[in-house]
Amino acid sequence: MLDPLVVAPIGIGIVLLFAGATLARYGVALMGALLGAGGGYLVAPSIAGAAGVGTPAAAAVGIALGIVVGVLVAHMLLSLAIGAIGFIVGTYFGLTALAPILVDGAWYVEIGVGVAIGAAVALAGMTLTNVTMIAITSFIGAALASQSLTFEAIAEAQSSTSVDPLLFETTEPVFLALFVVGIALQIGLLKLGYARKFVGVLPGAGGRGSRNESSTDG
Repeated sequence: MLDPLVVAPIGIGIVLLFAGATLARYGVALMGALLGAGGGYLVAPSIAGAAGVGTPAAAAVGIALGIVVGVLVAHMLLSLAIGAIGFIVGTYFGLTALAPILVDGAWYVEIGVGVAIGAAVALAGMTLTNVTMIAITSFIGAALASQSLTFEAIAEAQSSTSVDPLLFETTEPVFLALFVVGIALQIGLLKLGYARKFVGVLPGAGGRGSRNESSTDG
C-alpha cells in the first residue's frame, strides 16, 4: 500500500517542477503552505508544553495554523511572500552548497555568506519575480520529488530540535537532474505560450508579473 506521507510530497514536487512559476499565486501559496506546515510542525513540542496538550494535537494545530498563515501571506503579499521564500531557499542553498566553496573560514563566516546569498535571492524575488519563481519552485520541487527532503526528515528535525536532518547534498545527481529539468520545463512553458493558457484557465494564477508581460506584449 502506498504511503501518503511519501507519495504526497513527491506529487507536490512534480507539480512545482512542471508549473510552479506558471501558477504564480497558486505556486506561491503551495510553497507558503508547505513552509508554514513545516514550521508549525517543528514548533509543535513548544506549543504542547505551553498549552498542556499532547504532542499529536499540538502538531495538528501547528500544521493547520502554519498552512493558513502561509497561504494568507502568499495571497495578500505576493512579492513579499516570494521574497521571504527566496530568502529561506537562498540561505539554505548558500549554506549547503555555495558557502563551503566560496569561503574557507570559521562557521560564522559561512553563515554570513549563506545569509547574504539568501538576501540576494529575496531581493531578486521582489524584482525579478518570474525568474526567481522558476528557480525557487524548481529547487523545492526537485528536493521533494527526489526525496532529498522527506516527512521523516522533518519529523526527525522536530524530535531532535535541530535543522541538521533537513540538510541534504545539493550536488546529488538525482536532485540536480530534476532541478535542471524543472527549470527547462518551466522556461519552455513560458516560451511556447502554454503558461498563458494555464493563466487563462485558472483565475489569479498569473500574478502581477504575468499581467505585466501580457500588457507589454499587447
